[in-house]
Amino acid sequence: MKKIFFLTISFITLINTTLNAQGMTEAGSLGLGAQFNSLFYGISAKYNFTEVHSGEIVVGGGNYKLPGDFSSFTATGRYLYNFDIDNENLRPYAFGQVGFWTLKYDGFTIFNVTTPEIKETSISYGLGGGIEYAFSGLEQLGFNAEIGYGGGSFGNGLSYSGVIFGVGFHYYFNL
Repeated sequence: MKKIFFLTISFITLINTTLNAQGMTEAGSLGLGAQFNSLFYGISAKYNFTEVHSGEIVVGGGNYKLPGDFSSFTATGRYLYNFDIDNENLRPYAFGQVGFWTLKYDGFTIFNVTTPEIKETSISYGLGGGIEYAFSGLEQLGFNAEIGYGGGSFGNGLSYSGVIFGVGFHYYFNL
């Protein structure tokens, strides 16, 4: 998680030297940052097609050193419908998302018992709503919080679903 944060800040700093900042609610702006959700997390790019319609891509994953080696990769596409409330510092939205996940677990041996190797893929989905906020004077930096319902299936009979919570931040640039 520290690596994702560091890479995101580094990328925003690099891009900021070549592009002008723009408010989070303006059409044609690109928001770069990170999105953390109870189903996925990663580096995020959000583009405002208009003041009402936005798209977002979130790519992430990780390597976890549990007993055995566990790794994951997620790629999620999201559509956001932004509600117009005549406030450039506050933007409520509804979202729909579809994602692709991979999970890999190499297993381990303890007391002469070996756990199985697991490799699975899943298509995930989600619907929900949230709110993005920017402080006065920093309209180009948006912080969001959201709640929704999501789930998916790994195809081997294992499925998951439930309430999802998320937070994120994006720095918006004028293209």
